[in-house]
Amino acid sequence: QRNKWKAQINIEGKQRHIGYYENEEEAAIDYARAVFKFKGQGALDKARETKEENSSFIIDLSDVPTQPPISKSASRVKEGASRYTGVTFQKQRNKWKAQINIEGKQRHIGYYENEEEAAIDYARAVFKFKGQGALDKARETKEENSSFIIDLSDVPTQPPISKSASRVKEGASRYTGVTFQKQRNKWKA
Repeated sequence: QRNKWKAQINIEGKQRHIGYYENEEEAAIDYARAVFKFKGQGALDKARETKEENSSFIIDLSDVPTQPPISKSASRVKEGASRYTGVTFQKQRNKWKAQINIEGKQRHIGYYENEEEAAIDYARAVFKFKGQGALDKARETKEENSSFIIDLSDVPTQPPISKSASRVKEGASRYTGVTFQKQRNKWKA
């Protein structure tokens, strides 16, 4: 391992290496130079503007009552993952992280010692930013999904439904209704 800061940039869909640096600021300066060179001043200004907007958004839940957490459906909980929506485990910090999507942007709520605290604050954020209706709907949907299992034991085997060749992307299934789940290394129908 190099034990250095690495700068890289995405140009026309390809990740390009800029260099390795002794400190973070040198790497950031060269990254900004590369953005300017390959994408122009407008892209540089937009990147700075977006970062400022995101960093100034802090979720204050002090005025929101405690809410019960939103459980994931049993079929969606992977080994080592949270049992609750909006919560992930951060190995680097050894803590649970809560985050919420607001107006298409992922917003950080906080880091927590235990999963339940993170889930409760996620539910509080849903209540604050999306209302009681959204909170009820999220809980309802989880209950419906966890009890909905398709039983195909009484259905004879059928040939798969092929996608048209123009709709098949590299690495994707050739069949309608089938996707590959990288985390599980399995096909999902």
